[in-house]
Amino acid sequence: MAKVDKEKMLLSGEEIKLLEHGKEYDLIPNQPGVFLLIDKGLLGKIEGKEVCVTVPALDDEKQEVIGLIKKGRLSDLVEGKFEGTLNDQQKNVLLELVATGKVFVFKLNETYKKGVYRVKDDENQNKERELKESENPLAKEKPIEEYSIEKDGFLVTKNMDRAKQISQQYEPLIRQGALKGIKSFDGNYYLLQTDLLDTYINKVIIALNNEQTQTLEELAKNISASQTLTKIICEFLKEEGELLERKKGQYTYIK
Repeated sequence: MAKVDKEKMLLSGEEIKLLEHGKEYDLIPNQPGVFLLIDKGLLGKIEGKEVCVTVPALDDEKQEVIGLIKKGRLSDLVEGKFEGTLNDQQKNVLLELVATGKVFVFKLNETYKKGVYRVKDDENQNKERELKESENPLAKEKPIEEYSIEKDGFLVTKNMDRAKQISQQYEPLIRQGALKGIKSFDGNYYLLQTDLLDTYINKVIIALNNEQTQTLEELAKNISASQTLTKIICEFLKEEGELLERKKGQYTYIK
């Protein structure tokens, strides 16, 4: 950050690297609060010409938009929809974040017209996660009592006493936010890894945004996951009011 100290201007090391040693520069006012530092050798060439300046977004402005993406509902982060919730300054910041790779549009594949905005760091964290058996679309469906956090990333039970035992057993991880539980309308209690939930909610929203109603089989195929994992993700989205299951095993995305 440049700082004025009496008759001197102090620059950071990074700012000094941008300037060529030994050259002379003129400081010219451009608009209120904006100044141009121009190589004197270029002044004659650009004299009388209008200079267009793009002011980089400040760090706090970037963090504001990144926060909106991290905290926003995935259905609100769909490409083309999210921009409508931003003011002009935030839209410019979003463009800069995308241009620098800090934010990107996540799509299941290139045939999909629209994706959702995601933060690069979040995607890297998901990639570091060890893949579970349930993330294989060819995985065989098992009796519900055979699923485990270690192998599949989730647990399932219909027994309420067992559900209480599970909740007590994994209480520290639930409090830390590493696991999330839900009691669904089908009578099952599900306990699921949060990072697994975040990854596949992402994929389900994108898939249903491109085709609003899909069967469980179609959806599992489109997000490349087992049907059981897909069903659990849909249960969480139903709880959030983002999906309807008008017919058993058929889901409709509420846009």
